[in-house]
Amino acid sequence: MLTALRSIILLLFTCFFSTAFSQSVSHDSLLSFIKLNNKDFREQKIVGYIKASIQDLPLKGLNQKKGSIVRSITGSNIENKQALILLTEAIYQKRLLNFEEAKKKLSKAIGQVQKDSDHFLLYTFFTYLAFTQTDEGNVIDAVYSYTLAKNEVQKLNNPFLETLLCINISDIYYRSGLYSQSLVCLDDAMDLYTRRNMNQVNVLRLIYYNKAENYFRTGNYDSLNVYHKKLSRLKNDIYQLYTSQKRTGYYLLLLKHNYKTAIPVINTLVKDSLFIKVDIDEQYLASAYFNNGQIDSAKYIINNLLSRPSLVNHPEIKVHLYEMLGEIAGIKNDNKLAVYNLKLALQQSKQNINNLTQVGNISSNMKINDVQNLYNQNMLTYKKDQLRLRFIVALAFLIVVIVTIFYRSNRQKRHYEKLLYAAKKHELATINSHEVRNHLSNILGLLDLMNDEDNKGSELLKTKDYLQYSAEQLDKALKNVSQKLSD
Repeated sequence: MLTALRSIILLLFTCFFSTAFSQSVSHDSLLSFIKLNNKDFREQKIVGYIKASIQDLPLKGLNQKKGSIVRSITGSNIENKQALILLTEAIYQKRLLNFEEAKKKLSKAIGQVQKDSDHFLLYTFFTYLAFTQTDEGNVIDAVYSYTLAKNEVQKLNNPFLETLLCINISDIYYRSGLYSQSLVCLDDAMDLYTRRNMNQVNVLRLIYYNKAENYFRTGNYDSLNVYHKKLSRLKNDIYQLYTSQKRTGYYLLLLKHNYKTAIPVINTLVKDSLFIKVDIDEQYLASAYFNNGQIDSAKYIINNLLSRPSLVNHPEIKVHLYEMLGEIAGIKNDNKLAVYNLKLALQQSKQNINNLTQVGNISSNMKINDVQNLYNQNMLTYKKDQLRLRFIVALAFLIVVIVTIFYRSNRQKRHYEKLLYAAKKHELATINSHEVRNHLSNILGLLDLMNDEDNKGSELLKTKDYLQYSAEQLDKALKNVSQKLSD
């Protein structure tokens, strides 16, 4: 089962990169991606192209495709081109099951991009290193690599990659039999998917499928049925959707112990060109044969699985296979072979328990790191809020001071305006009393003289001159009043 999941998660990871970063890999060439100006977007496109091209091609044309990609990147002037070439070589070596060589390439690539602090490429390389370590059965190092990838994805603030990482980490827990922790990671992935309003149905499919896998392993038929129905309701043209729907369908038959129906269903699926067959299907087919009493068919499939190089370092799978071989030998009264196989199963069980313990320790460290990161984030938020509060208080105090100053200034202004008004009023009263009225009185007196019948011509002319002078003085006085009112 774990061998199957190992292949599935790798294929799905490749698919997600293709979906997120290179929706049109089949239409756009690698050269067009290389010509992109935005460095981050260019790297995402190229990585997606490399994974989709090399991971999905048949082995027959793989070397030629790899060479074409390497030549295109080598002839370019892009940053980190050597690291991208190393990634291409690593994926190629992994396809050939040369895990040590693949790890060397990835380690060298990591060393190169660490100098530039390229967080996206570091995330990609650490994640693919974890895939490689998982494939070779080194779950402990895989967990550590995922921890390093998690440190990088937190710096990217990319919810899509963060969701993928949660799913990948959940797979490690699942492989180790830590199903509750696996479901917690999947819940975290679902929470990210919902909160960030992702429109990535393939991510949703993977969350549903991995939850179904966990519920199958824990024998929870009702929950498995819920997620099988959720997968069945996804109608889009999604990568591996058909495989997920069909596999969870026969899981339901196995949990119902309906082995007679499950056997032909699985046999049909492994021959179906649309169904992506992996080791897990043959393992469950062997189990169905065994539980249905067809022990020879079960033995044949088990021996075939144990002969595969991909299972060499996977005690979590081999323990169940050896247990079945031991029981089959017991049924055939071959006690010596039964003891031998059960002894092998015990050895694999010890190794698996040792791996589980170490994974648990690393998992605890990851949780401690998560708590520490959460504490640091909360402290940073607290400091930001504290600084913001201080700024608001200072701003409020400044506003109060400005308002107070403005109020006092306005009050003093009104006070001085009143004083000025009173002074002008007094001045105008003085002008009116001493100048205007004085000249007006002179004019009135002169008019009386002019009306006197005894006035002779010479006196009348003098009176007229005095009248002219008094009128001019009155005019000046009135202009003075007008000027004061204008001021």
